[in-house]
Amino acid sequence: MRRQHLSPHPHRTPRLISLCVWAALASACSDPPARRESSPSPVETQSRGIVKVTRGGKDFLHPKGTPAGKAWLYQISLPFQVAKEKAAAFCNVREGLVKGVDFECGVDVILFDNLSNLNSDGAVIVTRNQEEPNPNSIPPGKSSVVVKYPARGGFVPLEAKRNDGSPHPHAGTGFGINQAIGWKTGDPGVPPYGVNMFSGPETYQYFEVHQFTYDGKSFKVAASERVSPTELVSGWTMLDGGLTNAIPDGDDFLVGMTGGKIDPASLKQANPDVARVSGAGVMRWRRAGGVWTPVSFVPVTGNEGSFEPSLIRDSDGQLLFSARGSHEPDYNDIRVWRSKDKGETWSKTLHVRGAISSSTISLNQAADGTPYIAANLYEVFLSPLDRIKLAKDAEGRPRLGGATRNTLCLWPLNTERNGLDTPVIARDCSAEFGSPPGGSAWRADHPSAMTLRLADGKWHNVLGMRILEYGELTFAMPPTPSSGAYLEEVISSGEAIPIWNF
Repeated sequence: MRRQHLSPHPHRTPRLISLCVWAALASACSDPPARRESSPSPVETQSRGIVKVTRGGKDFLHPKGTPAGKAWLYQISLPFQVAKEKAAAFCNVREGLVKGVDFECGVDVILFDNLSNLNSDGAVIVTRNQEEPNPNSIPPGKSSVVVKYPARGGFVPLEAKRNDGSPHPHAGTGFGINQAIGWKTGDPGVPPYGVNMFSGPETYQYFEVHQFTYDGKSFKVAASERVSPTELVSGWTMLDGGLTNAIPDGDDFLVGMTGGKIDPASLKQANPDVARVSGAGVMRWRRAGGVWTPVSFVPVTGNEGSFEPSLIRDSDGQLLFSARGSHEPDYNDIRVWRSKDKGETWSKTLHVRGAISSSTISLNQAADGTPYIAANLYEVFLSPLDRIKLAKDAEGRPRLGGATRNTLCLWPLNTERNGLDTPVIARDCSAEFGSPPGGSAWRADHPSAMTLRLADGKWHNVLGMRILEYGELTFAMPPTPSSGAYLEEVISSGEAIPIWNF
């Protein structure tokens, strides 16, 4: 997802060699066709905790109906439950060979009931890019491509019941929300490419809110509408969405979002400093009159620019929350907040410095209830920079690490939720795939997990991620044989805790 109003981070991920798996580089140069498991974690002998993560090949690649001559491919996947033994994932579509970073082109919903024969043949289209005049351009009406970014949302599974055993009143319905941002149609120039959005006074942005239904046979987009950033929740200007899907809270849903008490006019300044007037928080969604709508927003991080939030409900019923830092000194930190009063107030319970890349981070929960952080390991450049510019700090000093996305790790939270246990490597791209063919760097990022009941009647924690080469974004390189959307299972040793009551 894209924070439009913050200056994009410099393109700062050169080719690297993983520090964790140096010895495995020579023999791991292909995308494994079968799903295999990571090495066991030290917690395997414990009664509860993450044991290992499967590592299979890509699960979703090209959307059905990709136009001739286009390089569309699935990337970011956010899983959710749709029925008693049926799951789905919001899968964003990115257009390759485009002169622009993060040129997404829509969202699909892909249904599945196991992890052994995934395919996207029955994908349901939620939204696609469209060309339309930009009403805010100078002069008004300049041609724009409205780019549709990844969706997140909530769904009450068909046949779901309340905790008291009564039928859930909203079973078989749900919602999704995604950003839509106007891009210029002109040539952006020479690589490395950045984003080519209209900015400042010409900014053109809105949210799309979708209503979903599932009747046991087909998943449908029942309705879609455009909503401005100031109209989602009264009194708030919303900027972006979370990195994971919503969690149930009684008959409602809670989902992470980013926003603040922002004068809408300030967003159209040349360089709006929204990082100092916005932050990450929790949005509540409620269904009334057959429609899911947001009804409140509670800030968690404060106005310090955090974004891409995620939240879970801990095994004791309390809420835990995490978000990505947008500036120094929190670029490379893991932070977790906790609420003991159903999300009304929050306090920080964990802050670990310098563990991760300045990249996507999410808080998830294994099937046995173990909370874990999924993020990229902090690594240092060990090879020539090739085509990619080295980042510098605010004083102009080169950074030699902390921006790579080669290795994706899972850090379980300790029992007190104020520290981290030993991490498990979920993906090490250099070890598995060898050097990237374009000479830039691998990215395994945007982790998002949900515990799902599948066709075997068991609960599985399914972790979605995307893999690609960085040069696909910055140099319009073609997709690699390993690029695509991946769904893996996080295996834990404790007894599974159902997310829904069937």
